[in-house]
Amino acid sequence: MTATPDNPTTTADRRTDDETPSGMEDTAALLRDLATTIALLPQAPPVEGEEPPEGTIALPVIEQDGRRFIPVFTSEDSLRAAGGDPGTAVRIPVAQLASNWPSEDVWLAVNPASPEGLGLPPDVVRALPVFAGNFAGPDGEGSPESTGSGPQPPSL
Repeated sequence: MTATPDNPTTTADRRTDDETPSGMEDTAALLRDLATTIALLPQAPPVEGEEPPEGTIALPVIEQDGRRFIPVFTSEDSLRAAGGDPGTAVRIPVAQLASNWPSEDVWLAVNPASPEGLGLPPDVVRALPVFAGNFAGPDGEGSPESTGSGPQPPSL
């Protein structure tokens, strides 16, 4: 992209801005918000006569440009806009889904049908529980925020 008087910011300038401490703080805040969200995970109706094992959920997978994604939605409206049914969706904390992430080659698609959609690589997905503060000390209590120690979110 070429800089113009009306738009003096080039792509390289924006990339540099994202790498500044402020840009990293914005990214960390976004990941913290996402990690503490309850997501809607679309579910296909079960095949007649077949019930899934209790306590399990199906992880839908979509493919785009050779990359596989598990789609989640942050609101019923965003799920409906993608053609999903909120009535059959499973509500799950994003950090819980991330802590049981199935594969190193599956990404997370957040609100994939919207212009604000976000795709996260597996390594970032697996770090989401840290952003949510979902870890305990050796005695099973506390968090880094309350104790001042423990794992910290990875630097981005």
